[in-house]
Amino acid sequence: MGSLSIWTFYRNNKRKVLPVLGIIALAIVGIASSGVLTGSIYQDQEREIAFFDHYALVLSSLRGGLGEAVLESVEGHPTVAGTVRMEWRQTYRQGLFGREGTSIFFVSADDQRPFADRLGWNLVEGRLPAPGTNEIAMTQDLMRNRDLVVGDLIGQAVDEDARLAGEWLIVGVFDGNVIGGAGNLGYLQENFLNPSGESSSLAIQPGALAVVAVPGGDAALEALLESLPKDEVSVIYRSKMQRNFKRLTTNIDTVVWILNAMSIVVMSLALGLLNVIFFMQRGNEFGLLAAIGYTKGILMRRVFLETTVTVSAGWVSGILLSIGIYSVLNAVIFVPQGLEPLTVLTVRVLVFTLPVPITVILFGIAVVMWQLYRMDPVAIIERRD
Repeated sequence: MGSLSIWTFYRNNKRKVLPVLGIIALAIVGIASSGVLTGSIYQDQEREIAFFDHYALVLSSLRGGLGEAVLESVEGHPTVAGTVRMEWRQTYRQGLFGREGTSIFFVSADDQRPFADRLGWNLVEGRLPAPGTNEIAMTQDLMRNRDLVVGDLIGQAVDEDARLAGEWLIVGVFDGNVIGGAGNLGYLQENFLNPSGESSSLAIQPGALAVVAVPGGDAALEALLESLPKDEVSVIYRSKMQRNFKRLTTNIDTVVWILNAMSIVVMSLALGLLNVIFFMQRGNEFGLLAAIGYTKGILMRRVFLETTVTVSAGWVSGILLSIGIYSVLNAVIFVPQGLEPLTVLTVRVLVFTLPVPITVILFGIAVVMWQLYRMDPVAIIERRD
């Protein structure tokens, strides 16, 4: 095998190569974790707001519910294909950083089936809530997250920390991408005035209105909703939620990128210094190769190949180690709790990790090539002799 073989170098310099490979692999695991965890949180939140891919919401700001004028202006508008009168409440689920709110929609018995169909909810166990009862149906992921089964009770009557007032019997399980649940509007109106759980007769007017636009009418619907009196209602629709979500993720990603950049710079400096030490230890080798006819261009290509292979191997090792770690976490924590599984094999995570090998390669090569450029092979040989 040739004297410049990269494999000869690795075989003869395991103690030099393995620490570098290990440092890079661990750095990849650490930096990938920032992309993986934030990506999982983002996907989880996208499922929370996926409701607005199907409906826009008009929410009453008044205790008595939506006024007739508001209802008539929306329900009778030509850009509106359909509406569902409802009440919007919240229960909770366990997120990565504590309890998070999850929507429960209370609709009439007549609206339950079409409402569920539009959200893509398929009943996979049990049945829909019966009219005039304290029954609800919930999605599988929410049930799994809270370790619930059909027949269990939820609500503040059985869990004082619950966000949903009263006591509710789970009678059905939905399968679908939108996380949440559905209950009977009539029972809620008869027993609960507001989310705090004060018992009284609720005004017949609904507290919320889910709205569907005619095909191609999203922009016109948004204009209609924004024209409603701001002191009486608040409105939520898809593009509004997407803008807020994009603003939030951009801010978080900016902070993560800054922290990652600082870590990459520090690691590159450390590995660059390590490369200089290794180069000085191999001075005789490079000096002799230069003395017997190998040009500095050939030696620089060797350095480039050695560095690229080492760093690339470290990057691949870090990705494989991350896959193993996240597989265990998914099996033990995330999947059993109905959370978005962690995965490193996404464009987002790869974009987060690629600056590591690129920066280390460029910085490491620049440092060693500068040393090679200044190298005097004759002086090295004379010192050796």
